[in-house]
Amino acid sequence: MKKLILLPFIFVATLIYAQPRIVVQNGSASVYTNINDAILAANSGDTIYLPGGGFNISPVTIDKTLHWVGVGHYPDSTSATKATRIITSLVFTGNCDNSTFEGIYFTNSLSFGSSGNDAMNISIKRCRVGSTLNLRASSSDTVATNFVISESVMSTLNAYNASNCLIEKSMLFGGLNNFHQSFFDHNNFNYSGSYLLTYVNGCLFKNNIFSYYYGMRYTESCEFSYNLYSGALPYNPETSTHTGTNNITDVGGDNIYTTITGTNYSFSYDNDYKLKTGCPGIGAAEDGTDIGVYGTLLPYKEGAVPYYPHIRSVSVDSEASGGQLGVQITVAAQER
Repeated sequence: MKKLILLPFIFVATLIYAQPRIVVQNGSASVYTNINDAILAANSGDTIYLPGGGFNISPVTIDKTLHWVGVGHYPDSTSATKATRIITSLVFTGNCDNSTFEGIYFTNSLSFGSSGNDAMNISIKRCRVGSTLNLRASSSDTVATNFVISESVMSTLNAYNASNCLIEKSMLFGGLNNFHQSFFDHNNFNYSGSYLLTYVNGCLFKNNIFSYYYGMRYTESCEFSYNLYSGALPYNPETSTHTGTNNITDVGGDNIYTTITGTNYSFSYDNDYKLKTGCPGIGAAEDGTDIGVYGTLLPYKEGAVPYYPHIRSVSVDSEASGGQLGVQITVAAQER
C-alpha cells in the first residue's frame, strides 16, 4: 500500500520543481534525482519507479534483477507527467533473471543475456521498444528462456533460438527471427519488409492479425489458426509443413482497422487499431472475442499505462492564497 500512496506525490513534486524523482523500493523507499545513482544503489529484486521524461543510463550494461516501472508511453495518458523514455541502448546480462518492465518507452535497442548465461523469465508489459529487441546474446543452441511480452508496441524481435516465449496482445512493426516452440496469441502484425518470419520453427500462431506483408523463409512446422489475413495464407496447405484451421483470408488491408493515418505498417498513436465495423475478425477468435490485441477477456488497455495509480492531470495555482498553494490532481488507476 505504501508504494501506491507515495508515487503520485513524488510525480507531483517532479512537475512542480522540474526535477526527476526516481524511487527505489523494497520495503522502504529511497528517492534519487539521478537515474544512475538509483540503479547503482538498488539491490537485486528492488523496484525502480521512473517519472516521466527522458533518461540516459550509464553504464549501458545492467547485471542484476530489477523491476522497472514507468508512467506509460501513450500521450493521452501521460499529458501531465510526460512519457517515461529511456533513450540509451541497454544490455541486461545473464544475472538479470526475473526482471520486469512496465510503462516505459525504450527508444533504442534492448538486449538480454550474455555469452553462456541467458537472462531467464523476463517480462515486458505495456512498454514500447523503438528499435531491435534481442532476447539472447547467442544462437549457438536452443534455450527455453520463458520470455513474456504483453500489451506492448514492438519493432524487430531477435530470439536467437529462444524457446517457450509468449508474445501476446502486442503490436509488432518488425520481423520475427529465430523463435522456436513459442506462442503468439492475439497480436497485430504490421510489417512491410520482405519476410515477417525468418527461422521460426515449431511455433503456434493463434488469433493474430496479419495486416500487411507476412512472407516467411526458413520457417517450418508452425500452426496458424484463427488468424486474420489481409491477403492469402502465407503457406500452401497441401505441400507445407505448416498446419492450421479457421483462418480468415483476403480481407484487404483497408478493411481491418478502424482508423489508420498513413500506412498499416507504421505505428501512430493517432491510429485506432480496433477492428473496423463489419470486419470478419470481430468475434472470430478461438475464445469468441475479436482477433487481435483487443480480443480476450482482458484485452489491450487503452493508453497502456502501468497497474498503479497514475496522474492524468495537474493544475497548480500561480500564487499562494492565505499561505496555501492550490494543487488539483486527477489520478486514475488501471483495473488490472
